[in-house]
Amino acid sequence: FVDLGSGDGRVVFRAAREGIFQKSVGYEINPALHMWVKFRQLITPKYWSSTEFYLGDLWKIKLHNYDVVAVYGLYPIMDRLGKKMQDELKPGSIVLSNVFEIPGWRASTKSVGKG
Repeated sequence: FVDLGSGDGRVVFRAAREGIFQKSVGYEINPALHMWVKFRQLITPKYWSSTEFYLGDLWKIKLHNYDVVAVYGLYPIMDRLGKKMQDELKPGSIVLSNVFEIPGWRASTKSVGKG
């Protein structure tokens, strides 16, 4: 599981709490948010082994190793991001876009896994 633009880490920590992924990873470009999430990770040792956070630009991240991606991207980047994910993700990967659609992608309401 990877969260692109993980902000304060709440989605990554929630994924870790649910325990459905071996590793929950967050990438954030904002250094202040990255420092905050590293502090949160430090004070929640229960999730040290199941979470990782990186300071990084989503355009430079290689997505080949992920099969579930969460993104809270703004509309102007969604077309380019959709092309990146289509090029790099394995067939059958799941992409969760919180607000904006990815142009040319079809939404699915199929339920997978728990809940």
